[in-house]
Amino acid sequence: MTGSLGRAALKGGAFTGLAQIGKIAITMGSVIVLARLLSPTDFGLVAAITPIIAFMGLFQNLGLQQAIVQRREIDRGLLNQAFWISAAVGLTAMILVFALAPFAAAFYGDARIARLMQTASASLLIGSLGTVPIALLSRRFRFGILAIYEFAITAMGFAAAAASALAGLGAYSLVVATLTGAALGLAIVWTAAPFRPAAPPRTIDGKLMKFGANLTGFNLVNFFARNADNVLIGRYAGLPALGLYDRAYKLMMFPVQNINQPLSRLMVPLLSRIAGDKARFRAVYCQVNWTLGLLVMPGIATLAMMSQETVDVLFGDGWAGVAPIFAWLAVASFVQPVTGTNGWTFICQGRTDIMFRLGIYTSVMTVASFAVGLAWGAEGVAAAYAISAYVLRLPILLVVMDRLGPVRWFDLGGMVALFGAAAVAAAIALPPLREAAGAPGPIPSIALAGVLNYAIALAAVMIVPASRRVLLAVISKLAAALARRTGTGEAAVADV
Repeated sequence: MTGSLGRAALKGGAFTGLAQIGKIAITMGSVIVLARLLSPTDFGLVAAITPIIAFMGLFQNLGLQQAIVQRREIDRGLLNQAFWISAAVGLTAMILVFALAPFAAAFYGDARIARLMQTASASLLIGSLGTVPIALLSRRFRFGILAIYEFAITAMGFAAAAASALAGLGAYSLVVATLTGAALGLAIVWTAAPFRPAAPPRTIDGKLMKFGANLTGFNLVNFFARNADNVLIGRYAGLPALGLYDRAYKLMMFPVQNINQPLSRLMVPLLSRIAGDKARFRAVYCQVNWTLGLLVMPGIATLAMMSQETVDVLFGDGWAGVAPIFAWLAVASFVQPVTGTNGWTFICQGRTDIMFRLGIYTSVMTVASFAVGLAWGAEGVAAAYAISAYVLRLPILLVVMDRLGPVRWFDLGGMVALFGAAAVAAAIALPPLREAAGAPGPIPSIALAGVLNYAIALAAVMIVPASRRVLLAVISKLAAALARRTGTGEAAVADV
């Protein structure tokens, strides 16, 4: 990356990184604090309605937000279309969820779910109203504002949840958190975005809708894969088991998603600008992914190896059942920091049709694995999900990406293989090191495992020529940007 795009990427990455560090810290803190203020049944109640809310949330913008970001040129007419379509769909989704709430309560056999779900339905309308301003801020590389938006939602949501829990609102505390954060976030993006809607349009742009329809189709099938576990566990294993699974999922998967999702907001507009230059596209994609893998994957490996100690330290007594579920989810999420970015290659090249078809396959395989694992309860579901990730989904993903290009199968496959081998080496070396250290307590043991995993991963990256070149190139760019800024006082790009 050179010129304004490179500086925008570095500045955006800095803002996004700082915001995500704060967001993950708050999220992890909320997981710990709320686990001590609320019961597993409270979390189970909210986890039971989450798939329904999330499903309807897929229709909040019909993929129009990414379509606005990906397009080379956009005018106010298209923005106005996107706003009114999103607002209408969000309102419809809210009404449907409100009406379906009694049926959901009957499905789970718990009358409390109906009122809880009706209260949460308001988040759908609030979310749909942010489609256009968020897309515009992304197009203009206003990553500082978006970072504040992400952080403010999390911070305000946690504060609202903690206050509500202390006030004795139980499961409603988690719904209050969502609504409060969403309302604050909406106010931030509308204040910052240079757009105000006009009268509803009479015509709709077909290409815009086709792009969005394929992306929405992918999100739909992906939704079933990501939420079928909650539905199956809640229905057949019970709400307390779902509460344990939900805590393990939030502790493990949520931090990973809080890296990939905001990074996508940074990378999709940047890669869309260079989609025509295949060599540059591949180079930038690989640089980001190698860096992401080195920063995150050894940490996930550490958590997988130290699952029991991690749960004991964070949750305390009463949550012992979370540890084995957490370990399997850590194994499943190990590859997601690098494989979870595959959507960039489809969206930025306008091939959401291929993305949709791939999503159908991966979703079917994921739901099938949940069904197989359900016989062994929540832990079995997590184990089946982890195994299917490597046996059924990863190989097909590599083949499809290789055929699409410009990223090749060995680009992603090499990252998974290298960091996977480093994690195995660390797992073998850890027990004798802990014994030599005199079997330290849980926190020193976790720290030891973390140092070992990162040291071996860094050594592996430096030994392999291809990964070493990428890492040194990233370090060189960061050093040059720092030198330019401190030497000349040049400000990075604030808007494009």
